[in-house]
Amino acid sequence: MRDLQKHPEPQYLTSRKVALALAYQTSIAAGTAKSVWSAEPIRSALTSETEGRCAYCDAEIAHVATAHIEHYRPRETYPNRVVDWNNLTIACPACNGKKHAKFDETLPFVNPFHDDPDSHFVYSGDLIFAPSSTRGDHSIREIGLNRDAAVRARRRRIEYVNAQVTYWASAATPMKAGIAREIIEDWRTGEYYAAVRGYLRLISFPGA
Repeated sequence: MRDLQKHPEPQYLTSRKVALALAYQTSIAAGTAKSVWSAEPIRSALTSETEGRCAYCDAEIAHVATAHIEHYRPRETYPNRVVDWNNLTIACPACNGKKHAKFDETLPFVNPFHDDPDSHFVYSGDLIFAPSSTRGDHSIREIGLNRDAAVRARRRRIEYVNAQVTYWASAATPMKAGIAREIIEDWRTGEYYAAVRGYLRLISFPGA
């Protein structure tokens, strides 16, 4: 998980929020639960603010699946917040499926838009720990941040970066600065940001 910032609410949602909320309430009463939050302008805006990565596990969603529009506070329990912009984000099917309708106001999941993930999580290689955060530990367990597939994906990512670092270490001196910049740029813009940062800092890579 990485720190994220909410973008401005799209005009499409602003101008239709009341109507969309009413449409959802009506559909619930009819037993159909209409997905009023899934319009393309909403999805596009949410995808943009996470750069197409899962707000929870930080995976590049388009590589493996279609992104889910995630309600931080579940729509089943908070039907009045189904189109609340601050309650919406993008998540991969695995994280969204594990979290589903779980939510406890007394022990809320770490929210990358409102919390500092670094205050809750510690990355060690391909694993995530929360040694001093109950909310962090709760999030890891209930969202499945250390599920096998996520751990394997982080491991592959770290191995890729390690190969780049190995190339940098053996490169001729005039090439090192350029290769180092490429590694840092790849880390800052690529998936599993926090896990890669942990690896780069462990080896004291310049710029990390």
